[in-house]
Amino acid sequence: MMRGASRAFRSVRLMWQRLLKDERGSVLAFFVALPVVAGTVAVGVETGQLYRTKRQMQGAADAAALAGTVDKMNGGTTPIATARYEAQRNGFQDGVNGVTVTAVSPPTSGAYTGDSSAVQVTITKNNNKYSLAAVLSSTLGNAFNMTSRSVAASTTSTTNQNQTVTTTTSTSSADGCLVALTTAAEQGVSFTSFNNFTSDCMIYSNGTSTGTTSSTASVYMANFNNATMKSVYTRGSFTYTSYNHIYLTNTAQTSQATSIVDPYASLATPSPGTCSYTNFNKSSMSSLTVSPGTYCGGMSISSINNVYFTPGIYYVANGDLYISSVNNVTCPTCTTNNGVAIVLTQTTGNNSDIGGVKISSDNNISLNASSARQTSPPLYAGVLFYQDRRATTGTMSSTSKIFTISSLNTVTLTGAIYFPNNRIDIASINNSGSTTNGCTVWIGRYIKFSSYNNNYVAGCASIGVTPPGIITTTTTTQVVSTPVTTTRGKVLE
Repeated sequence: MMRGASRAFRSVRLMWQRLLKDERGSVLAFFVALPVVAGTVAVGVETGQLYRTKRQMQGAADAAALAGTVDKMNGGTTPIATARYEAQRNGFQDGVNGVTVTAVSPPTSGAYTGDSSAVQVTITKNNNKYSLAAVLSSTLGNAFNMTSRSVAASTTSTTNQNQTVTTTTSTSSADGCLVALTTAAEQGVSFTSFNNFTSDCMIYSNGTSTGTTSSTASVYMANFNNATMKSVYTRGSFTYTSYNHIYLTNTAQTSQATSIVDPYASLATPSPGTCSYTNFNKSSMSSLTVSPGTYCGGMSISSINNVYFTPGIYYVANGDLYISSVNNVTCPTCTTNNGVAIVLTQTTGNNSDIGGVKISSDNNISLNASSARQTSPPLYAGVLFYQDRRATTGTMSSTSKIFTISSLNTVTLTGAIYFPNNRIDIASINNSGSTTNGCTVWIGRYIKFSSYNNNYVAGCASIGVTPPGIITTTTTTQVVSTPVTTTRGKVLE
């Protein structure tokens, strides 16, 4: 119908142009043409109104289809009702003024037929016709329908979004083997009276004493022939006297502000359970095999040829571990992943009952902790000896609650010896037994060594033991392009 109106309009316009050019005409001819001109104007006006209505219908259909799709995207259950409401909001209400609004999902026609994410809306306006223009043609007086259709669905697009990312990475040097944790203004490490000491690790002291004498330097080394090690790091002073040569891979660092990182600060408080043994005391035997458990009242072993530990956790509660005059102390069935942990603790509720360790006048000792690299590590993985940190805090000169080894031939201890509140005291060991790929880490509130010949931590990484060290923080800033996926509703047809 609208195409017929357009043809009539063009015909009348051509006739009007011929009349204007024809100079033979008369006034009568002009008045004959006047109704035609009026009809032409009517056709133009009414056709423009119909085009405007058609555009409004299409806009309403697009908005309705999009509204229904967004409802589906948001998990709504009434996309059809939502679409109808949006059409009504844009001036086309189903059943009013000859308007029919049909909404379906999925669409029933077109390229998106059967697409459950799509919504199809069709708006039909019935009984449209020309009024004034009908005088030009009877055809223009006939009623006709106008229809607008729209399909919308969810679409996904991916774009790259640039953003500036600042990354802070903290790493520990993990290279300490003789480590004093005291933070007071006092001496942390004393290492004297040895011939040759070789190592791949650091001597660390958190002690802040700045003196230069044998009792006031934070780290004091004296009376030795040769010392070869990575370096010395202290928050106080470092004094060395009466020696032949000292070789440091890196220059010693003194009066430092950064504290040493304690990798075992988060160890759980021991839970020894009920007593397996009470006042355990064995002596004068050919051999002895001991088993994991809770040894209340301490554990004393002396004058025995061979002492065999079996893998597991030994809680030595309310007393000391004492091993003296034993030929061999070993764990024959231990493996890298299944070793020994000896924990000094208490079961009485009295922290003063937490004891220490004394090993003296023995021939050979060889024990290892369990590796921290196994799938399900035990409670004290990587730790061979641990004194409960609730123990009474001692001093550099304390004689009880300490860890002491003296007058031994060969000692091979693999893992960490951790006495955070008391001194570790090593004296007169002929051969420490630590090979260049070994792992022996001494961590005490104080370290006092003499007549000790070598110590290594190169093997610690392979068994998951983390030596103490200094934390280094590195901050990097970079622009990172990140794919961003956006899902939105879009009119597709």
